[in-house]
Amino acid sequence: MSPELIPGPIYLYSICPRPQQPLTLPLGLAEPTQLIAVDDIAAVVETSVDLESLQTDEPRLLNAVLSHDRVICELFQHTPLLPLRFGTQIASLDHLKTHLANQGADYAAKLKILAPKAEYQLKLIANEVGLPPLAEGLTGRDYFLAKKQRLQDQAAAQEQQQQELNRVLDHLYSAYGDCIEADSPDGEARVYILVDREEERLPQRLEEWRSQAPHWTLILSEALPPYHFV
Repeated sequence: MSPELIPGPIYLYSICPRPQQPLTLPLGLAEPTQLIAVDDIAAVVETSVDLESLQTDEPRLLNAVLSHDRVICELFQHTPLLPLRFGTQIASLDHLKTHLANQGADYAAKLKILAPKAEYQLKLIANEVGLPPLAEGLTGRDYFLAKKQRLQDQAAAQEQQQQELNRVLDHLYSAYGDCIEADSPDGEARVYILVDREEERLPQRLEEWRSQAPHWTLILSEALPPYHFV
C-alpha cells in the first residue's frame, strides 16, 4: 500500500487524514515538511532530500533516520497517521497526487481502524542468573559433584526464567489480540502491542506481569505511532 521506493524529489513521512484544522508541521531532515492533500487523504512530505548522498555519510544517515522517526512521532501527537518507512520516495508531485487518488480509499479504511490506536513496545530483559562460587578446597569427586550441582542449579534457574517469560506472554496475548513478537537477541524478548489510546489498564497489567516474572526486567515504551501494524 505504500508508494514505491523510487528515486525522486518527493520524500514521504506518513499518510494522514486531510486536517480539519491547521496542522503544525515539524522540520524534516533538512527543510520544513509540507502537506499534500487529495480529497480526504494527505501525505506529509519533504522536497529535495538527497538520499544518495546520505548513504555515503554514516553519521548523516543515522541522523536522518532519527529525524524521520522524530517527524512521525511529532505528527502522531496531533493526527492519526500511517507511518512510512525511512527512505520512502516518489518520483514527482504528480505521481504522489495520482497515488493518493488511487489509494485514497484503502488509506482511509486503514486510518479509520488505526485512528484510536497507539503502539507500545514491551521489552523483557532476563536478569543475570547469579550462582554462588564453588566452595574452596574441594578436590576430586567432591569438586566434580559440586560443579555438576552448580550447572544443574543454573539450568533450573534458566528454566524458571523461561517459564516466567512464557507466562507473561500468554497473559499478554490473552489480554491484547493485536500483538507482534519481534526477533530479539538471547536473553531478551520484544512484543509490540496495539491498544486504544485511552487504554488505562496497561500500566496496571505491567505491574502484574512484573510480579509474575521476578527474574526479568520489563520496560514499556511510551505511546508510539503504529509502525508494526500498518
